[in-house]
Amino acid sequence: MSAVRLWWSLVRHAHGGSRLPAVLAVTAFAVTTWVVLTVAGGVQAFQARAELPGAEEIYPFLSWVAVALLVVPTATLGAAAARLTVARRDVRLARLRLAGATSGQTTLIALLDAGAQALTGAVAGIVLDLAALPAVARLRFQGRTFDVAELRLGAGPVLVAVAAVLAVALLSCAVSLRRVSLTPLGVAQRVPQPGLSWARVLPVLLLGGAFVVAFNAGSVLLGLGTVVGALVLVGLLAGAFAVFNLVGPLLVSVLGRVVGARARSVETLLAGRRMSEDPRSVWRSVGGISLVTFVAGCLSVTPGMTQGGDPADHVLTDIGTGAALTLVISAVLAAVSTGVTQASRVLDSRERYRTLHLAGTDLAVLHAARARETWIPLVVTMGGAGALALLIVSPVLGLLRTAPVGVVWFLGCALAGAALVLLAARASRPLVEACASR
Repeated sequence: MSAVRLWWSLVRHAHGGSRLPAVLAVTAFAVTTWVVLTVAGGVQAFQARAELPGAEEIYPFLSWVAVALLVVPTATLGAAAARLTVARRDVRLARLRLAGATSGQTTLIALLDAGAQALTGAVAGIVLDLAALPAVARLRFQGRTFDVAELRLGAGPVLVAVAAVLAVALLSCAVSLRRVSLTPLGVAQRVPQPGLSWARVLPVLLLGGAFVVAFNAGSVLLGLGTVVGALVLVGLLAGAFAVFNLVGPLLVSVLGRVVGARARSVETLLAGRRMSEDPRSVWRSVGGISLVTFVAGCLSVTPGMTQGGDPADHVLTDIGTGAALTLVISAVLAAVSTGVTQASRVLDSRERYRTLHLAGTDLAVLHAARARETWIPLVVTMGGAGALALLIVSPVLGLLRTAPVGVVWFLGCALAGAALVLLAARASRPLVEACASR
């Protein structure tokens, strides 16, 4: 049987809970595509307005700053969608390998799975973008609302966005397949994954050095032109995002070992073991909110930048509007990522929950362990995100004294994000009970 026919047979014979991961992945890809198209439409509109006589040239720069703040959370959600229920898929593919399927066949099956879900989600995202355009066009920038035609992308940019979503999905899937191709027996027997390397810390040092150099050479960079300064700022913001997303799993792994070593209860011991054994999964469940905390921290100085200016100066008003809009989009990404990942982690761990329950572990203990493996890394990673954001905006940190409302923004987003994660974890409790009882 060919790989395509085998994949189609597996899709057709998926029932009940087996189809839930696909639904979750399609939802995540749809939101990812919608955000990409919406942000790209905004950049297009500001670029077009900047070419009009007498237009302010700062708006394209500000739109690219927003892109820098959103590009990593968006890519993270797309990659998380491609890796949904990795454990279940790896086991299924490993069994196919042990039954005689070649590495090429299992790779093609997995890529077809990820590609079909990404393409379906991308189409749904395009429909969602078209439906939301009239509402987005009502936003006021530069003293007027948008025309829908300003925000609507042409066929070329839409195809590029769809191709980018597909590329993220296929690349993430291909990277996660290496373990199945190399050790199908180990995957089938659930051999633990190798630990994370401390080399992940190296980009932090490089980014810190780049930040110090850019800060000390600020006047030189501005002397080279606004475009150069903008590129440096956008690069630093995107780099800070990417670095935090890279170091996050390592931080969770270390935290899990510390929690497990100092555990004084079964619940805490289970939580620590889970955090250290699968830090990537734990990070994906809290990383979205941590990144929102980072965005909120970076934008906390915005009220201070816009305070005290001429009320007729719509640039200052628009900076505040853009900051609020960026936070809303980040929150939407985080909400979808959190809900999808929490459910996905339960499905990935169904055998673990079932085994523990059959061994006599009470459901209340399982729920308590899940709660601790969620809120412990959540508090630590959000603290790290806030500290990193304050480091980025440290040159203008004095603006928080002139406009304390920025602190309210920051704390409000952090508390709302934490509540969202805990709510998503609690909402998946019935799924835990169903998996444990089967």
